[in-house]
Amino acid sequence: MLSYRHGYHAGNHADVLKHMLLCLTLRFLNQKDKPYSIIDTHSGAGIYSLNSVFAKKNKEYLTGLNKVISNEKLHKLIPEYFEVIKSINKVSALDFYPGSPLFECALSRAEDKLTFIDLHPAEIEVLKKNFSRDNRVNIQKRNGFEALNALLPPNPRRGLCVIDPSYEEKSDYPELVKYIKIAIKKWNVGCFLIWYPVLARTIDHSKKLVQDIKRLNLPLLQAELQIEAQAEDIGMCGSGILLVNYPFGIEIKIEEIMNELYQSLGTEGASAKVKILNEKG
Repeated sequence: MLSYRHGYHAGNHADVLKHMLLCLTLRFLNQKDKPYSIIDTHSGAGIYSLNSVFAKKNKEYLTGLNKVISNEKLHKLIPEYFEVIKSINKVSALDFYPGSPLFECALSRAEDKLTFIDLHPAEIEVLKKNFSRDNRVNIQKRNGFEALNALLPPNPRRGLCVIDPSYEEKSDYPELVKYIKIAIKKWNVGCFLIWYPVLARTIDHSKKLVQDIKRLNLPLLQAELQIEAQAEDIGMCGSGILLVNYPFGIEIKIEEIMNELYQSLGTEGASAKVKILNEKG
């Protein structure tokens, strides 16, 4: 849906979870000298002002970023996350929040290749303004799911695909599964980081999404954080990450981060889990 603007949600609890695990995954990719590709299917603008009309409407960053920014344990566990945030803010200020493309640009190397995709006309223009000068970056205005069919396998073949749709259309869930099946056939060595929301019980499609991807019988890790009890009919109480072809050993680091996020962000009824749904072969 072209009505969706991530600026309304920048820095919320879901962003914190998603971006910390993205930073961790990039750390594992950087442990090998070989270059890699990053494909971000729903890139958004890449940088968000926390003083914008969008961000100030609901101040969702109060549920996420503001609760972790001074957390010393998280600074030690995932310093990359905080270093990128610091790089775009003045000393002792918190005016901007990075989107996934900025984390990806900041933490990848000179030899790596990045493709950023978005369909929203306003978001894509800001994305181009923010990243078009980086000669590693290819920016495309197109449907993110359909891009998986067109762009895979990438060169270099080693790499990461970040999939973060809005899920405002319930068709996003089966579409994601459909295109993951296509993507894996074309790029079976790729790591896929998939974000999903945990919504109220009557509208929550996340359990079926997780089960459908599990049935693909690929190495699969799940990390899910609910910051409050799940309501019956309205609201997002948490979110999760699915890592397809997850890096070996990453689950240990994820457990440490998730435990601290649970302590920092959780309220009454909160829960957190890290599960290997399909073992690596």
